[in-house]
Amino acid sequence: MKNPFKSSLETYTIPLKFTNSKHLVCQLFLNGVEGNFLIDTGASNSCLDNTLTTKFSVIQEGDELPLTSAGNEKLNAIGSQKSSLGIASKALASIPFMLIDMETINAALVEQGDEKIDGIIGADFLHKKKASIDYDQSCLVLKESSWF
Repeated sequence: MKNPFKSSLETYTIPLKFTNSKHLVCQLFLNGVEGNFLIDTGASNSCLDNTLTTKFSVIQEGDELPLTSAGNEKLNAIGSQKSSLGIASKALASIPFMLIDMETINAALVEQGDEKIDGIIGADFLHKKKASIDYDQSCLVLKESSWF
């Protein structure tokens, strides 16, 4: 009899790069366009720089919402319609992004010698995809059964 608790799920691994500031970043495709995304397990929502909606064909939706960053900085955000997030030609999920001003975040990264990011992958995506970070292999591991 097959063990009902044993999983034979395939996984996808996404290479991660440690920045000078010890953040984890990866290359993902948002609506078919490659972007540089920071992995942030402490961010409740995935976010996108609000100046890049045209580049990534992201459609804003809803009213402006107040958000608070980890440093208690007040951010104004606007939601978006769901967008396709993937690796190369493989779509991994359809999720909405919070559109925020990332100028301060990117200025801090550049000051530390890091590249600018296009967005942040937050706990909404990571939890939904049952993600884990393999620090030894420098990769993000996602389970196939949790797609869409």
